[in-house]
Parts: sequence; C-alpha cells; structure tokens
Amino acid sequence: MKVLAGFALAWAAAASAQEAGGPLGAREEWLLAQPRLSLTPLSADTLAPGRSELRLRLDWGNDFGWRQDTPGEHPLQRSYLVDGEHRTLDLSVRHGLTRAFEIELRVPLEWRGAGSLDGVIDWYHGWSGFPDNGRRFFGVDLYRVEGRDAEGHPVAWHDTGTGLGNLEMGTRLRLADGGDGHDWRATLATRLALPTGAGPYAGHGVGLGIQLVAAHRLGRHVDLTAGGGGAVQSATEVEGLRYERLRAHGFGALEWLVLRRWSLLLETTASSRLVTNLPQYAGFQLYLNLGSRFRLDSGWALEAGFTEGIVNQRNTTDFAFQLGLTRRFQ
Repeated sequence: MKVLAGFALAWAAAASAQEAGGPLGAREEWLLAQPRLSLTPLSADTLAPGRSELRLRLDWGNDFGWRQDTPGEHPLQRSYLVDGEHRTLDLSVRHGLTRAFEIELRVPLEWRGAGSLDGVIDWYHGWSGFPDNGRRFFGVDLYRVEGRDAEGHPVAWHDTGTGLGNLEMGTRLRLADGGDGHDWRATLATRLALPTGAGPYAGHGVGLGIQLVAAHRLGRHVDLTAGGGGAVQSATEVEGLRYERLRAHGFGALEWLVLRRWSLLLETTASSRLVTNLPQYAGFQLYLNLGSRFRLDSGWALEAGFTEGIVNQRNTTDFAFQLGLTRRFQ
C-alpha cells in the first residue's frame, strides 16, 4: 500500500507539473533585435518519451525609441530613431526522445513595417499610466530605423515586408526531476539558429545559445521558474549596425494555477548590450510580460499575453501582445 500511495503521489505531482505548462516564452522582437538569436523563458520540464507538443504563436508589437537633442521630427542632432512595428508568426514542435531529453524545431515568419498601432498605444499609455517616451511629438504609423554611428556615418534600414527568419533547432536535457514535486527541477537547454533568413531577414549568420533553467513548486498552485545563459552569433554587422557577438540573457517567471484549467503568468526578461556603434544606446534591456493560459477539453491550450519595456524604454519594444495555441499529443 505504501508503494501504491507513493506512486499515486508521484503521478499526481507529475500531472500537476504537466498542467502548469511553464512560462509563456515571450521573445525579444524589438526591431533591432530581430537579427539576433534571443533566449526566451523556458519550462524546466521535458516531454515524456514519444510525446510531442505543437505550438503556433503570434507576436505583434510596436517599437519606438530615440536619442536626439529634442523630441520631435526635426532635431538638430539625432543619434538614432527606431519607429515601426513587428509581427512574428512562428510554429514550433517539441518531441520527447527519452525520459530526460527532448528536441525542438522552430520556424519563424517575420514582418516589419509602419503598422497601425500608434493610436492604440497612445490610448494604452494614457489609461495605464506607463510612460509614452514622448511619442506625441512624433508622426504616427511610420517606419523609420535611422541614425548615425560613432564615426558620424548615416545608418538606415529601408527594407520592410515579410520573410522567413532563421530556423532554430533546440534540445533540452533534464538534470533534476524534482523528486516528490516540491524540490528543484533543472534543465540544460541549447539552441542553434541556422542562416535560413530571406528578404529583410537574410544575412543574420549562425547563432548558438545555452541556458540553465530551474523551477520550484511553491505550495500546490504556484510554479517559480528562473534561468540564465548566453548566445553567440557569427554575423556582427547588419545593415550598418554593429552587434555584440556574445549576449547574456536571464529570466524569472511565476505561473499561478488559479483554476484547474486556467493559470496566470508573470515573466521578467533581461539581456546585456545589443548594439555597439550607436552613441547613447543603452547596454541593458528589461521587459515585463503578463499573460494567461486556458486549457480546453479537447487538449488544446489557449495563451494570451502582453509585453512592456520597463527599463531603458528607448531601446525596447514599447508594447506587444502575444497569442498562442498549443497541443500536446502522443
């Protein structure tokens, strides 16, 4: 009986962890960050052998940041202006090979351009109280990525539109399974970005990333996940912008299982310097991500969330929302 009871408790803990689902995994889609491999919040749990997960996700965001002597369209000196929108639709597939090892494939379809969210973002900032970064002094629904590098040479991105991004392949190796469900769970994740980009997203080079992720159950309904790592990329210059070859990434995430099928999620993500040759470009990015997950009787899960840049708003996405659809199957 003790053996059966122990097995039942272990099964219940595993089922609860499976239901938790892990972080939303919001990705840094800031226009200047699109050419780089971005390490995202991940779950510390791996899929069981023979089990797969299919996930379709949309990220639609408004990017706005500037450094110049005075806000507005006609400054005397402008270090840079980033004003536009991004939309990324990606399909990812995970598959468990063993009890502790899984593989993943991600195919992104990306877009950048002028967009149509400026008016919505102005209303949102007025309602929420988040700072608007002086947007009211600039034109609306335009696309501008321009500035001058440290030597005074002009830099401008003119190409807009849709293109295939870098194909990404990943692995996850579970290092600790959490025992009775209340100890730490840990996973080592790797990611390889292949230079498959087309159109505006060609020439971004090969990227390689590694993360250590740990998770801990707080009580019966809250899961804490945290992780950190680094990403290195072969191409260090894209359309006149020079990038750090190596970037550090970190995240923290909470998932609260409010009801059996409904959970609320909070994430923060941080990363080190992105661009090196734009004067006054900050060397640190911090985002806040809030979202929710709802599981349907059919086995599908619906996800929705939004991203807000909360530190150095002149080099982060102003506002973005995400929609996701996930299904796990044998």
